[in-house]
Amino acid sequence: MTRPSDRSVLRRPIRRALPLALAIAMGLAGAAAVQADHHEGAVALKAAEQIAYRQSVMSIIGTHMGAIGDLMKHGLAVPGAIETHAKLMAESAALIAPAFRPRVTEGATDAKPEIWTDWTKFQTEIAEYEEAANALASAAASGDPAKIGPAMKALGGSCGGCHKPFRKPKEESYKNK
Repeated sequence: MTRPSDRSVLRRPIRRALPLALAIAMGLAGAAAVQADHHEGAVALKAAEQIAYRQSVMSIIGTHMGAIGDLMKHGLAVPGAIETHAKLMAESAALIAPAFRPRVTEGATDAKPEIWTDWTKFQTEIAEYEEAANALASAAASGDPAKIGPAMKALGGSCGGCHKPFRKPKEESYKNK
């Protein structure tokens, strides 16, 4: 009885595995090519989603601001409401920079490129907004209307301090196109 050499025993599994390894490698290369083809579409989708998220963050802030305005304008007596809305606005400040950090300037957005070219100023404006929202919350907690009105005006000014340099004017808005 002849015994196969140790070399031929080792070669047989390699010969069988080689076609399988080549097939796997070709499959992976094909998957990478398909992924590369879809990458551009995925980037566009992510950009649209990023814009939608940051618009949601800003919409939440605007909703709280509008609610405070309604409470004050109509003299609505809802104990603690102004303070709560102001606190939520201040807490929302922590969401602004992360929402805008990815530079997405193309698409349905009114964000100006200056946000990213002058990021330090943008962050300063966010900090001023947060400070003004906290000041309004403190004024509302005091229950003194003489403090609430000026604090609300200061908060509105801090919003404008960011909108003027960093948001397209209404006539240039994507909503008007």
